[in-house]
Amino acid sequence: MDTERTVQTHSILVVDDDATNLRMLQEILKPLYKVYAAPSGERAIGFLENRVPDLILLDVEMPVMSGYDLIKRIKEDSRLASVPVLFLTAQEGHDKEEQAFHLGAVDYILKPITTGVVRARVNLHIELEDYRKRLETLVGEKTERLRTTQDSILDILANVTAWRDSGTGGHIDRTTAYTRLAAEGLESHKDPDYYLSPQYRDNIIKSSKLHDIGKVAISDNILLKPGKLTPEEFTEIKKHTTSGAQMIDDAIRNLGDDSSFLHVAREIVISHHEWWNGSGYPNGLSGADIPISGRVMAISDIYDSLTSERPYKGAMSHDEAMRVIRGETGRHFDPKMIALLEDTFPKFEEVAKDLD
Repeated sequence: MDTERTVQTHSILVVDDDATNLRMLQEILKPLYKVYAAPSGERAIGFLENRVPDLILLDVEMPVMSGYDLIKRIKEDSRLASVPVLFLTAQEGHDKEEQAFHLGAVDYILKPITTGVVRARVNLHIELEDYRKRLETLVGEKTERLRTTQDSILDILANVTAWRDSGTGGHIDRTTAYTRLAAEGLESHKDPDYYLSPQYRDNIIKSSKLHDIGKVAISDNILLKPGKLTPEEFTEIKKHTTSGAQMIDDAIRNLGDDSSFLHVAREIVISHHEWWNGSGYPNGLSGADIPISGRVMAISDIYDSLTSERPYKGAMSHDEAMRVIRGETGRHFDPKMIALLEDTFPKFEEVAKDLD
């Protein structure tokens, strides 16, 4: 072990009310580590308010605040919970060991202490803690790389749709922004019926840009038609929901365990044209059978369609669009969701102006 490196990078708090033991432990560990000493549990608490050591050596038998009491305090503090704690005890017995391990100790050292045992046990757990931290860093880096890959896949797929229609790119940007506002608005109300975990919320926001991915399978003659669609053409364009879901199903099969983020994308693609009263498509879902992600996307999609200019229609104002949406509440849209988002809708207007 590199002594100089260890002194600089690792610190140990020794807690023992026996002054002789405290001095001995300091002398044993000082050549290898930066050692702090606390002669009582109360002094240790004061030290730990401002510092987080790499390891704690803790005497069990102390007056006022025992080692058992102190470790409870340590493990209740999120800053300190992962710090390894080794108990010092003069009492050998399974009940003492079990109590120590139950409270969160990783090991114990019997008194009277010896240099070889103390250094061996401390070195082992410092090395294990270093390994845990390295592993945690590697997992974090892998997770970040995976997140970047996922975002890139979503952007590539969304761009496929945008390239088909020069107006779609703006639609994707705007609906993604509206979906973010709606998801965050629902989260702020903390209604149990509309609970969004942080991961589900983020996946809804990221995946919303894929809601029309299935339109790549629709003929240009229909997709880019400047006028009103015939009933036959509308039947054809409705297939973009099932075509998009099939595309995502293929991606899910190819990605395997790394595809979890696409399951929310599939929810949105297949359900954002379902209506609250069951008259939507493609599956005629109604009420709470429509995923929350699809219900949110429906609001974002319709709001943007109403407030955007098209070759066959003009753009509505925010107030006009909201009158339409409120008028369709209970038929097209989830009534409670609309009510929860009333304080969020003014932000839609701000986004529409910024992205215009």
